[in-house]
Amino acid sequence: MSAFFSISEAVYLANHDMSSENSNRPIVLCDFDGTISLDDVTDTLLAHFGQTGCEELEERWNAGEIGSQECMSKQIALLDASLDEINHVLSGIEIDPFFKSFVQYAQKNNITVHIVSDGLDYAIKTILAQHQLDFLPVYANRLLHDNNRGWRLDFPYSNANCVKASGNCKCLHVKKQRTDFSPILYVGDGSSDYCVSNKVDYVFAKDKLITFCQNNCINYSPIDTFAEVVEQLPTLCCMLQDKAVHQSSTASKYGERLILL
Repeated sequence: MSAFFSISEAVYLANHDMSSENSNRPIVLCDFDGTISLDDVTDTLLAHFGQTGCEELEERWNAGEIGSQECMSKQIALLDASLDEINHVLSGIEIDPFFKSFVQYAQKNNITVHIVSDGLDYAIKTILAQHQLDFLPVYANRLLHDNNRGWRLDFPYSNANCVKASGNCKCLHVKKQRTDFSPILYVGDGSSDYCVSNKVDYVFAKDKLITFCQNNCINYSPIDTFAEVVEQLPTLCCMLQDKAVHQSSTASKYGERLILL
């Protein structure tokens, strides 16, 4: 039996985000596939190296018969590729041309950025490294390799109660960050971002996520690129932080009234 190991941990050092030591600062959570990357990375790898059965699994997921965790786990097990072949395809994946300038803006303005994806950690870190951005914390499904041509997935951020049965429960990540960051903003594009969009303070939406936000009365801005995120962040962060302070003050005064009564 082949032994599988974490290819990401073998190549990249683990990133330890220390920003939570400085609490109550803004954080932007970013989806990766179709949001930062211009194409879905997993779909691209499956198109190149997926064996028979991948399309059937995709159809079952689209029909709601299985969750994304089961779908991706079985699809990745059908990959037939060497690490070099995987890396060659990843080298051709393009990202939003304004994402790097967005990260630089966030660093200068004390805004934390996390990548929260239901995709593949090694693929994400490899693509980020090509743009000198691999210092960003990445929360994604763990890609495992057998040092030959076999691949598997591990799910360190799964949640048995996840409504979408995702490999990475993004809502759980928001819950964990809520005590350390305010406001929490989100950038996404598709169905893996639907649930979490109801849990954050504001959404920057691309593609299908725009319609979802419209239909569910979620505070959002439609965007095409991260340039629009940078443009809106200064005003938006100030507005949301002022709102949070006002709500906290109101709650405190209400509490004092109850004690006096």
